[in-house]
Amino acid sequence: MKKYRDTTAYYLSSFFEHSELKYESFWLFYNREDEIQMGNFFPDQKVYSFLWEYADKDILVKIDEWKRAFRRNDIEILQEAKLHTRNYLSGERKVYLDCLESDFITADKKFENFTVYNVGQRFVQIVTEENISFADIDLSFLELSDKVDQYKAFVRILDTDGIQALILNGYHHRGELLKVCIVKSGEACLKITEVLPLNIFENTYVAMPFNW
Repeated sequence: MKKYRDTTAYYLSSFFEHSELKYESFWLFYNREDEIQMGNFFPDQKVYSFLWEYADKDILVKIDEWKRAFRRNDIEILQEAKLHTRNYLSGERKVYLDCLESDFITADKKFENFTVYNVGQRFVQIVTEENISFADIDLSFLELSDKVDQYKAFVRILDTDGIQALILNGYHHRGELLKVCIVKSGEACLKITEVLPLNIFENTYVAMPFNW
């Protein structure tokens, strides 16, 4: 696994003006054989792991409940974790949103095989302090129609006290799994001293959350 800080804010500056950029990111590149242990970067934190699916307009209402994302991906809910489910209108589409509230040990084990090659684009995590509840996370960005506005509103939930980081998924053209961790400025993992080269973005893909 290789890790870099995006000190130039090249990625986030694609969405935010310089005057409103209060966030930074660090990037983790995993080979297929690497063990994913995100808890090493966020010790003693809680994580909300989101999966979602969009309703097909041809799917009848009576089978809506059948489409829950965790069921479709065979994710078993352990006793030490909590499952939250919500339905939203995202633009003109209905989104079925499932969220597993757990510690990182549980999350890393449950989602270790999630990559952009299967369901990684429908997988995002929010890292919080222990006292944050699911109701404290403002998900109203899902109701926005413009995808860039939706993404910026998603990142701005970092302004909420107790929300520590956002974890997105992507890939590098060599086949590496890419995890992008967005944090408030000044709160990036200080142990990461390597700087992300500018031209590496030419060979990476990161999906905007809840947009696929």
